[in-house]
Amino acid sequence: MDREATSAQVRLLGDLLGRTIAAIEGEERFDLVEQVRALAVAHNRGDDDAGPALTQLLSDISADDAFVVVSAFAAWFRLINLAEDQAMIRQLAADRVRAGEAGRPHDETLLSAVHTLHEWGLSAERAAAAIGDVRVRPVLTAHPTESKRRTTLTKLGRIARALAELDAQPVTPERRAHLQRYLAEEVASLWLTDETRVRPPSVIEEVRNGLYWIESVLFDLVPRLHRDLRDAFEAVYPGEAVAVDDFLRLGSWIGGDRDGNPKVTPEVTEQALREHQLMSLKLLRRSIDRLHAHLSVSAARGTSEPLAARLDELCRLLPAEAADVERRYPHQPHRQFLALVYQVLVQTERLAARPWRRDPEVDERAYRHAGELVDDLELLRDSLRAVGAELIADGRLRSLQIQAEVFGFHLVTLDIRQHARRHAAALTDVLGRYGEAEAYDRLPEADRVALLTRELESRRPLTPAVLDFDDETNETLEVFRLVRRAHERLGSQAIDTYIISMTEQVSDVLGVLVMARDAGCDDGLDVVPLFETVDDLIRAPQVLEELFTCPPYRAHVRRRGEHQQLMIGYSDSNKDAGYLAATWQLHRAQRELVRVADAHGVKLTIFHGRGGSIGRGGGPANAAIRAQPPEAVRGRLKLTEQGEVIAARYRDPVLAHRHVEQILHAVLLTAAPDRPATTDQRTDEVLDELAGLARQAYRDLVHDTPELVDYLHEATPLDAIGELNIASRPARRQAGKGIEDLRAIPWVFAWTQCRVHLPAWYGLGTALHEWAGDGDDRWRELQGLMADSPLLQAMLDNVEMALAKADLRIAAAYASLARPQTRERVFPRLREEYERTVAALLRIRGHDQLIAHDPDLADVLRLRDPYLDPLHGVQVALLHRLREEPDETTAATLRDAVLVATNGIAAGQRNTG
Repeated sequence: MDREATSAQVRLLGDLLGRTIAAIEGEERFDLVEQVRALAVAHNRGDDDAGPALTQLLSDISADDAFVVVSAFAAWFRLINLAEDQAMIRQLAADRVRAGEAGRPHDETLLSAVHTLHEWGLSAERAAAAIGDVRVRPVLTAHPTESKRRTTLTKLGRIARALAELDAQPVTPERRAHLQRYLAEEVASLWLTDETRVRPPSVIEEVRNGLYWIESVLFDLVPRLHRDLRDAFEAVYPGEAVAVDDFLRLGSWIGGDRDGNPKVTPEVTEQALREHQLMSLKLLRRSIDRLHAHLSVSAARGTSEPLAARLDELCRLLPAEAADVERRYPHQPHRQFLALVYQVLVQTERLAARPWRRDPEVDERAYRHAGELVDDLELLRDSLRAVGAELIADGRLRSLQIQAEVFGFHLVTLDIRQHARRHAAALTDVLGRYGEAEAYDRLPEADRVALLTRELESRRPLTPAVLDFDDETNETLEVFRLVRRAHERLGSQAIDTYIISMTEQVSDVLGVLVMARDAGCDDGLDVVPLFETVDDLIRAPQVLEELFTCPPYRAHVRRRGEHQQLMIGYSDSNKDAGYLAATWQLHRAQRELVRVADAHGVKLTIFHGRGGSIGRGGGPANAAIRAQPPEAVRGRLKLTEQGEVIAARYRDPVLAHRHVEQILHAVLLTAAPDRPATTDQRTDEVLDELAGLARQAYRDLVHDTPELVDYLHEATPLDAIGELNIASRPARRQAGKGIEDLRAIPWVFAWTQCRVHLPAWYGLGTALHEWAGDGDDRWRELQGLMADSPLLQAMLDNVEMALAKADLRIAAAYASLARPQTRERVFPRLREEYERTVAALLRIRGHDQLIAHDPDLADVLRLRDPYLDPLHGVQVALLHRLREEPDETTAATLRDAVLVATNGIAAGQRNTG
């Protein structure tokens, strides 16, 4: 990492922030911020007097002053995150240059993946077949882990672009001065903007937030990756071509995920689909605008007959527009054609803006579906090739065509998700109407399966045209009818996945298929069981086996192209059993699920519900994919991109390209036949034993220690997290304060805030020490296994990163918030297990400090710690005072300061939940 350039940008941003605070809040408050900063740095460097002085200072300041202090440090972290991102962009460019000079591909790129296929001995034909098997779908979700407002994200984006321009060489003195003035304005605007939302976002606001990333980065990224893959193949296999068609698409849960969120109604989902359609049409028109000037090919060069015929047809359909186009672009038929294609999109957008009726409107001046646009663009490409303009046809115009093929008029594929309980309740209501199963929800599982199988084999309609059940049942059923309407208007790619949360048994899946068939949308819909807890993961292969032996379900899979999608959840399994046990069970379950699918001749796509934090399946994406059983990927991967991860990975086009390219690199290698084996029986045996020990230690604290729930509420800012207004979805599945009632995201968020990071490591230290003992033999064996096992290596890398971010000195300050009896039952166990786990990791690594193998990350953490300390200190002091403050006005200011500190700590660790 270029430390000098990074330090210069950090100093520039820090100076601009300091001047902003002094100008707006006054010199006295700026001096207070500087005093806090100086004491924090001194304390972090070992000054014994600085710590108590800082604690006293933070305890004595007013609520208003505390608000300014936490706002200052939170803003500083927002800004240095941008400087670090810019450093990463510089590093990527330097690495690519060095790799090119050395005559080798840059690591974890598409070129590197194709090179590896060649090194494995694959012919061009077999390599092209492997590429043809690749299907990757990142899925954006509105999970409540992005604590920044969209307004803030937009401002940060402008600051980032200015930093990137400052990096450009050369920059004139005048331009540099202009950029620095611009940065000063943006930093002042950022300071004056409320850090937290005054209310939760609506679902449609969340939809638009998700569209922001597609509009700003992803829409243009997809054709670039297509081009990169095609170029990589041609570089490694000269003279050979590869079909790069459907390997990357985007999905979304935003507006479709109704599990635990009553605000996601059928009407909201329909509006989300319309928002998607309108954005897609807008972005396609934007791409045409950019291309327009490049098609000024003279009529003297000629035009293909099919294009001329279609141009005549468009002139007939749009006479006024055609006259204007001919006047503006005389003797430029290709440009005229594209201009009229633009006008057809305008007409299509006009229809799309209207609410959906029972029957779709038809207008011959508009496109009925995106395939018609793709066909028009192919006519244009053919004509350009015929006149010798292959470079244009296969360059910018092909990029536009790829956008039309991939995004269509639906933009992203919206997934529907609902809890299994809701389906069972609806079926109880509906089937009770026929007198067949008045107590469907009380039937034994075998009887449920038999009943649902009969329904699937029957041809009778299950529900009337006008739904007249109770409101909840009507809403559940109406979703399936909405899916059918979406298929009629936008094609099956608009919604092709229905996910069943907390799937436990076969009837959970068959029941959804019954309702989908009744609505007439089953042939275009994957019915996707989601296995979330460890026990559910253990049962999952048997559930899949029973589904594949159920004749009507097997027929459905056949109609879906002998393809089954299923989802595995990282968050709830981790909360249930801890990181090691959950990760190992997820791995084992995938192997068994593939075995079942293979036995029935079914292709399997496993959808990974991963979060950003280690405790929710996060970590480096490429390493995580390579650590999966290769047979469980085989070129097909679907994974969630959640919350703050979306902003971190997709804010900048360069970083977004790198992230998606790393995913594609790992997935492409799994598509190769005869891939080298990555597992062995001894590793499995050891992980089995370690997982059992770790799960026991984890559950002993988390599930069997009653005081832990109280500790979580008293010694972390858990209760404040619910006031952050991050998302439309509630923090709890249902009323209650137990661990089982709490969603995984606030569970992880709370432990992250107090710097324990418990979900990422607790139980591992005990497991390693109990398994390896005091001798050296088993420790050496672990070292050998880690070197040979991508799974074990990825797990221990992730744990080590979480341990490096944890700080039990800070955690002790939060522990002081708890009642003595609660604190004494929990915190000593946290400290002891932390020390055990650190000692075990260092022994396996052969290092004397954490993350010694990653000096860049170590430098980043060392830079951040002195500035995180005061945020934690203020947050602890504020929580103490808030619990005792009788004055509501003062309490409101304290609450606001706690929330700003919470945001700042999340930014400082670049992690929420």
